[in-house]
Amino acid sequence: MFLPVKADFGLPRVPVLTILVCLVCAVVFLKQQSDWNDFDMAVERFCNTNRSHIEQMIFDRIAASQDLRHCGDIMYTIANDPEREASQVIADMAANMRPLAGFNDSDSRAYVRQMLEDESRRFQAMVPDDPDEGLAYYTGSWNPLTMITSSFAHGDWLHITFNLIFFFAFAATVEMLVGPVWYIAFVLVDSWFIGLTGSMVAAAVGQHYWTLGLSGVVMGMMGLFAYLLPHGRIKCYYFFIVIFGSIAIPGWMLAAWYIGGDILTLLTEDDYGTVNVLAHVMGGIGGYLFGLLFLREVRKDAEHVQDTLERADLEKRLR
Repeated sequence: MFLPVKADFGLPRVPVLTILVCLVCAVVFLKQQSDWNDFDMAVERFCNTNRSHIEQMIFDRIAASQDLRHCGDIMYTIANDPEREASQVIADMAANMRPLAGFNDSDSRAYVRQMLEDESRRFQAMVPDDPDEGLAYYTGSWNPLTMITSSFAHGDWLHITFNLIFFFAFAATVEMLVGPVWYIAFVLVDSWFIGLTGSMVAAAVGQHYWTLGLSGVVMGMMGLFAYLLPHGRIKCYYFFIVIFGSIAIPGWMLAAWYIGGDILTLLTEDDYGTVNVLAHVMGGIGGYLFGLLFLREVRKDAEHVQDTLERADLEKRLR
């Protein structure tokens, strides 16, 4: 495995915006973690409330019919389904559940609906809103704001850690080459490009989904780096079982490896787990296209800038 860490030449100044993006992601993630902890504790209190035998049996039957684990999953689904109103979710759950003993189908559904409506009101009173609401992007919403906010939110520690390492490796150099205005513009445009293409594909296949994470923009920075400085090298650490070391690899090779690998995954696999492979691919393509459309003049100067930085770095080492 290769882990890109930084350009293989010194930068002329501190990459302030790149560091700022990393800090924003970290602060947002820590707030998410705190909010999710509060949310989970509230759900646990709700689910541990004393209930009658028949109420508990209804939860168990709905969980079995909906392939859900427990009452928390059931109530979360009712409260946060992006496509259906809570009343419709409740009606569907009641209709799909095995009827209660001693009730006909109609009376059983009516009883279950009423119970779930009461539980839903209690859930809303006891449990805060979904912590990722307003951050994560739902492809069926076409919301330009959450297309951006979703780039700065993450799912877990592993997710944010590797995203920020990869991001810094490429984005710090891109910031030096394009300047603050183009840098900010690219982060916004690539986030929108990733969101729009994700929504179009999801609409075409009829399967919308939630997404969050900086990885699409990370791949965009990789694609933009490959366009601006294809022969610029990135220092990478590699490790395989007990073999460990570092090597400088040209940006175009890293882009081809990572973006090309995701394209191959997209074309050959049906199940990507929790990884939004489409966002990776479209982010990388968006990065290269952004450079091609808007930054041709920067590319002409980029190799000269690299040569200057490498000479300065070499002179510093020889002193």
